[in-house]
Amino acid sequence: MEWLSWSNGAYLMAVIVGAGITFAAAKYKKLLSEIKEALNAYHEAAKDGKITDQERDKIVKEVLDIAQAGIKIFWRW
Repeated sequence: MEWLSWSNGAYLMAVIVGAGITFAAAKYKKLLSEIKEALNAYHEAAKDGKITDQERDKIVKEVLDIAQAGIKIFWRW
């Protein structure tokens, strides 16, 4: 029973959480990539401190892509 300790329990929980995160990342890969693209578009638009109408349209398109990816994940029969 020497192997049963708090540190081993914490290690086991870390492995379980890591596996869960890996599973979630694989399942939601498209959604995560769309979020990354939207954040990059916003970062590029806000770099000069002013967001133009064209940049705003690009950001809105990216947000709609996020919504579409989310709907595709949860709207499966």
